[in-house]
Amino acid sequence: MKNKFTQNENSLSQHWGTFNEHELRRVDLNLLLVFSAVMREGGVKGAARRLYLGPSGISMALTRLRTVLATDLFVRGKTGLVPTPFAQQLYERILPALTEINAALLVGTGFEPATATRSVRLAMTDDIEINLAPRLISRLQKEAPNMDLVIRSGNYSNAAAMLDEDLIDLVICARPSRQDARHRTLRLYTESFMVLAGAKTEAECTMTLQAYTATPHALVSANGLSSGLIDDSLRQLGASRRIAVVVERFSTLPHLLKSANLLANVPSISARVFATTFGLTSYKLPFASPQFEVVAMWYGKSDVDPVQTWVRSLVKQETAALRAQMAIDDQEFLS
Repeated sequence: MKNKFTQNENSLSQHWGTFNEHELRRVDLNLLLVFSAVMREGGVKGAARRLYLGPSGISMALTRLRTVLATDLFVRGKTGLVPTPFAQQLYERILPALTEINAALLVGTGFEPATATRSVRLAMTDDIEINLAPRLISRLQKEAPNMDLVIRSGNYSNAAAMLDEDLIDLVICARPSRQDARHRTLRLYTESFMVLAGAKTEAECTMTLQAYTATPHALVSANGLSSGLIDDSLRQLGASRRIAVVVERFSTLPHLLKSANLLANVPSISARVFATTFGLTSYKLPFASPQFEVVAMWYGKSDVDPVQTWVRSLVKQETAALRAQMAIDDQEFLS
């Protein structure tokens, strides 16, 4: 007679398949976690940091797993450990299983911010970080004082890869042009550009198109390209600009603008902060500014994680509060 825990066994087996407990007993599942960490980090030292173990413990676990499976998992290469074809195939097979186990354990898990001790890993561009990070830290200190915040550099071009490699939990960036089904996005707000200069380029308080195109520009580009949304708008007007400097970070701009005759187009929220903090001059664009959506992006497996759900809510609240404070396009916020 089947008990209440097994009465749906047939239907579940048809959907997911089945497994043999006797076979699984041969392998300590912790060995698979070690193996997965080595695959993700590309070596023993990185896996040791991820799992808070010593390198010797990682090596011993790999030796045990190799013995159980009776095949080599890694070979020595010029740059470190190189997975064998068997190891690569094994990793691709167990990764979805480990993901499902993790999600299953989180279902129904209670979460109390005041007592939580988890770390939260976020990625964002530095212009967003400058404005949003202080707000998030303040909220965590008040509501979740034992939670830690790790912030890494991330943008629309590497968001998917960072999520897939489990380097971060949430990316805040411009909406990528392409999104895979395994990823989720939440629209936070719509952003536009302002112009920053180290000093007034005209006697007037407005920027003319002639002055705008005649002055060399500094461009922030995550991929190193010397063209962006602004250039598309200029082409429609039959105009162009000269990109004299390309940098990867917005935080570099104030120092460049103060030391050289340059203009820079900066998302409106950060433009106001930079202008006030570094004594820069801000202008409206002399044409309709292109706009782009800023989104929060995460891996679908995190939908059921109560901690990450709470963090996403926090991000949504604080980005809305930031926009309201700046009094920019309030009507475009998510309700």
